[in-house]
Amino acid sequence: MNVPLTIAGSLGILAAAVHGVGGEVLVVRKLSTEVLPSSPFGGPRMTKTMIHVTWHVTTLAFLTVGSALLVAGAALHGDAARAIGLVGASAFTGFAAVAMGLGSYTQSPRALLRHPGPALLAVTAALAWWGAL
Repeated sequence: MNVPLTIAGSLGILAAAVHGVGGEVLVVRKLSTEVLPSSPFGGPRMTKTMIHVTWHVTTLAFLTVGSALLVAGAALHGDAARAIGLVGASAFTGFAAVAMGLGSYTQSPRALLRHPGPALLAVTAALAWWGAL
């Protein structure tokens, strides 16, 4: 058993659950079509639909990569575990970079401390790198 990969995978699955359920209830359902802009693809309702789809595609990405890391840490060995660990570490590094980059660009850096997502993604990436290398 590779403990860092197993923990990273578990955190990835936790991130998916919190992102999917919490985001649906606390963010997506509260989006008002009265204040959303139109896009070249349609009106405000289409904008809300695109946000909704993108939100849950991200949730599925967390779930998929987290599950792969969990399997790599708990059931696989050798080159297969290392390869999946490297892919998972790369993915969570990308997720963390986007969250931190866009979060600090659009908000004050202090806002990154209010939301646990960027830190959780960074810790997951670090654990995955540790387990893979």
